[in-house]
Amino acid sequence: MDERTREILCGLRTNPALPGPLRALLPAPPVATAPDTTWHDVDPDVARAADPTTPSDEVLALLDHDSALVRWTLAGRPDLPGEVHARLAADPIPGVRADLAANPAVVSEPILRGLANDEDADVRRSVAHNPSVPLDVLTRLADSIRIGPSLLPRVTAATDEELRLLAAAPSARVRMLVAERVALPADVFERLVTDDDIRVVKGIAPHPALSADRLWALAERHGPSLFRRLATNPHCDPDLLHHMAHNATARRIYRAVAEHPNTRGETLLLCLGDDVARRWAAAHPNLPADVLIGLVEDPSLAGCAAANPSLPVEVMERLIATYRHNG
Repeated sequence: MDERTREILCGLRTNPALPGPLRALLPAPPVATAPDTTWHDVDPDVARAADPTTPSDEVLALLDHDSALVRWTLAGRPDLPGEVHARLAADPIPGVRADLAANPAVVSEPILRGLANDEDADVRRSVAHNPSVPLDVLTRLADSIRIGPSLLPRVTAATDEELRLLAAAPSARVRMLVAERVALPADVFERLVTDDDIRVVKGIAPHPALSADRLWALAERHGPSLFRRLATNPHCDPDLLHHMAHNATARRIYRAVAEHPNTRGETLLLCLGDDVARRWAAAHPNLPADVLIGLVEDPSLAGCAAANPSLPVEVMERLIATYRHNG
């Protein structure tokens, strides 16, 4: 069986529109080999470090173990007392300190403040992801490390007043943290939508509270630099999606447009010209049927086209008949 045939069969298996009688004609999918989950090669001391039934005196003894893997295992456990956290916070291995810093069980403010001053950037970044990080520490970390577009646990748990404080911060990196949260007070939401920094607006662009009209306004205000994020918003209308694909300046815009359920067929044709986005366009149910049928012949897109629920049933029948004849 050649690669194109395998891709087609795999796509048909996942196609929700494939009729039951045709599905019954497909060959059984290959059986995956179960991963080996045995512990016969695990260091016994690592196993003891991971075992919640290990007596506390033995756990304390493991803190001085020569193996960093043993101490690393302890750093991620959710059930150890503060004295263990304090010892691990001084571990010479940055990975141990980083896992400890992100551990939700670490709630001690002195420990978190100490780790926030760690020389290793990964350790400091892990502190930012700890649900108990003090707000002033988080704002300082946002300016000193790259956190990226992620909703932090501390921001999720923030009160309305804390959100207002963060949204009014002079640092755009701090305001970015709030923009990732969906549940926002109305005044905070408006402040973020009208923010002058594109990085903040990128965070709020996918927000479901934005209407189609406001998405158009943001697109006109910020241009192609915001298109990819706007294309992830559920209220993005077909006309705006076409406008963004027609004026795209980056490949990622095509991919985001090709993934959106509101994208029209004529817009998907624009996305087919991109080497990456064409796979999403080929699987989109709004792709014109004549184009879709042609893509089944393309070895690089055959699987995506076969998975498309808009693929005509007679084409599905032909594909399966060809496989059975050649098989």
